[in-house]
Amino acid sequence: GVLTYAVPSSLEGELGERELVWAPLRNKLTLGLVMRFSSDQPEFDVKPLHSRVEPVIALTPEQWELALWLARETASTIYAAASLCLPPGVQQRMVEWFELRPDASERDAETLTTVQRGVVEALRKESPLKLDTLRSRMRRQLTTVMPDLEALGWIERIRRVDQHRAERPTRRFIRLVNDDPQLPAGANRQQEVVDALRHLARMRRSGESDLVDEATFRANIDISRGIINALRDKGVIEEVELREDHAPRPQPAPAPRLTPTQERVWSAFRKDLESGDPTPNLLFGVTGSGKTEIYLRAVGWALSRGRGAIVLVPEIGLATQVVRRFIDRFPGRVVVLHSGLKDADRLDAWEGIAEGRFDVVVGPRSALFAPIPAPGVIVIDEEHDSAYKQDVEPRYHAREVAKHLARQHGAALMMGSATPAIESSWHADRGDYRKLILPDRVSPAVIDQDSGSAGSLELPGVTIVDLRTELKVGHVSLLSRELQENVVGSLERGEQAILLLNRRGQSTVVLCRSCGHRLICPFCDIPMVYHRDRQILICHRCNHQDAPPHRCPDCFGQLDYFGAGTQRVEEEVRHLYPGATVLRWDQDSVRRQGGYDSMLRRVERREVDVIVGTQMVAKGFDLPGVTTIGVISADTMVHLPDFRGPERTFQLLTQVAGRAGRRGPGSKVVIQTYTPRHYAIQAAVQHDYDAFYAEEIGFREQHQFPPFTRLIRYVVRRDKERQAALEAENIAREVARHARRAGVTIDILGPTPAFAARVRGQYQWQFVVRTREMDALLDGLPAPPGWVVDVDPQSMM
Repeated sequence: GVLTYAVPSSLEGELGERELVWAPLRNKLTLGLVMRFSSDQPEFDVKPLHSRVEPVIALTPEQWELALWLARETASTIYAAASLCLPPGVQQRMVEWFELRPDASERDAETLTTVQRGVVEALRKESPLKLDTLRSRMRRQLTTVMPDLEALGWIERIRRVDQHRAERPTRRFIRLVNDDPQLPAGANRQQEVVDALRHLARMRRSGESDLVDEATFRANIDISRGIINALRDKGVIEEVELREDHAPRPQPAPAPRLTPTQERVWSAFRKDLESGDPTPNLLFGVTGSGKTEIYLRAVGWALSRGRGAIVLVPEIGLATQVVRRFIDRFPGRVVVLHSGLKDADRLDAWEGIAEGRFDVVVGPRSALFAPIPAPGVIVIDEEHDSAYKQDVEPRYHAREVAKHLARQHGAALMMGSATPAIESSWHADRGDYRKLILPDRVSPAVIDQDSGSAGSLELPGVTIVDLRTELKVGHVSLLSRELQENVVGSLERGEQAILLLNRRGQSTVVLCRSCGHRLICPFCDIPMVYHRDRQILICHRCNHQDAPPHRCPDCFGQLDYFGAGTQRVEEEVRHLYPGATVLRWDQDSVRRQGGYDSMLRRVERREVDVIVGTQMVAKGFDLPGVTTIGVISADTMVHLPDFRGPERTFQLLTQVAGRAGRRGPGSKVVIQTYTPRHYAIQAAVQHDYDAFYAEEIGFREQHQFPPFTRLIRYVVRRDKERQAALEAENIAREVARHARRAGVTIDILGPTPAFAARVRGQYQWQFVVRTREMDALLDGLPAPPGWVVDVDPQSMM
């Protein structure tokens, strides 16, 4: 919240607005930002601020305006919103230092304890010192010693932001300095290196560096480090080690010629860019239609005019190929910013952006807050993805923040997707966004000899398999007969297959056949999932783990394992196709197998025949070897108690189908379902977004769901269910009173137990506010501490 403090005399005339400070709160110091100054004396006692943060950290006026807007739009605190704009790890990098007070050198230390005197003597020799340094020298924790010395007036505590720097990575390069060496007979591998370096020298373009990246060179011709060392010792080659940011930039990858459709889209977008008052653009392009090339052109346009660019991807680990293309097109100018980096590396990247070393930022939603001084283009790839909504305070949606940033800086906004969010298409229909369409797939393998541009490809054929029919004929495999035949065909042709099931684990329900008892998480009241590879039961909500019992804990009956997860599918695929190499791609396997990049490289190198995965495999990868895709069950999300279920189903099916057939015809997608007539599944089969949108927008208008209204979801967790229910009822009444005072019409749905009625041992209750007048409602909206207040929720569960 907003609190009032006095400015201590030591900071008068020095402290500025929007500056980070230390403030006393409830017997401890906490970080805060100075909002404004007032000369009016308050009618209550105020505490003085403790100190400013050193070195000084302050938000720019643009960052401050963004934070105030974001706090209001998300019903969050101003500090929570502003903290997104602070350099990474400010709180974690706070280090305590101590120094002697000016009068301490004259004081007699005989009254102090032995340990206290030791601290004072250490500080007399060298001051200030870090707390960790003092602990090391005194060989004690000093838990009470330092506060006592502070209270006695001997020492002063200083809190500083540690400026630890990342070690800038270096790369080793080689260059040929003797192109006609007299090598001994039999030194064939050394001669091969010389010949390869000669060839590279002949191919070098004017102005290009003669340095060759050693690691890449060795990998390409498969030679050992020893051969390089031998040639260096003979004076044939020279080795040079350079810091990454001083390394020679490779030549930018050439931009391909656009197809006629891409050219029309790019021409329309370029006019918008040059207008000086751009409108948000929604790029609707089928999977594989060349949207990324439009993004690259837009970024290039911004750079050519001295502006920066922000490119958002839903999850950095799932966007490896997209990131590679930006790095290749704009070498040395792109930085990837995400939470997976080490603190020092994130800080180095952040400062590189602020200093202008990088002017293209690629990353997930948090990249929006990177300190690019003048973004000219903001791109949101896969704009429909739910990962763009943050699930902790402040609960913002990247799309809305990007729109605000674009208005703030006069930047162009491009949002792209093969399955745009319903709200985005609705805005395009109303004229709020400009809609650009790429209706055809682009095939790099099909080149028009006259134009030099890529040809087009048909989308893969899609077949629905009714699982009810499979059961009637006695086929009980997880893979239908149709799907099994298609996988066999791909394997026989040396191609690849993807099998999608959006559930991890081996069995999703463990049930006693005698009494019906299910093994439930003791803290969340949801079924435990059996993971056979680890022989353990795991709750996928709170991660509670248990060993599976041998007998039913209620009646000692036999336990059976039902339902299927990715582990079960993997097991069945290995049984059906014993000669195939199978890769399971889900959260469990990614953690164990070296991450997304390692697994993707295996697939790209054709070391894998069948990929079994969750929705991770549906997100943005270009896998030319994949010609068969099977969806084990399309019903996972469509029947959830969430109005977005059909939309999520259509998006997932369409996106996963887009992984097939990217280099030629003959690909097949098989969708297995118990509800083959559902409109989301039917539209996905036909690759018909317009048909799905027409059906879905009609349903939402009839039931007054977004975009025709806006929602706020309130959730409370308490140890006792009655307590949660009473609080929910009280806050719902408070929100209703607030709406009446504001003159706003609302509907309150609930309060009711949440879909997950108990999480981590606490009971959850919720209610949902629905209104057409959100702007007026947000002013002074009740947001009780400890509650989840989610404006425009992406999930009702």
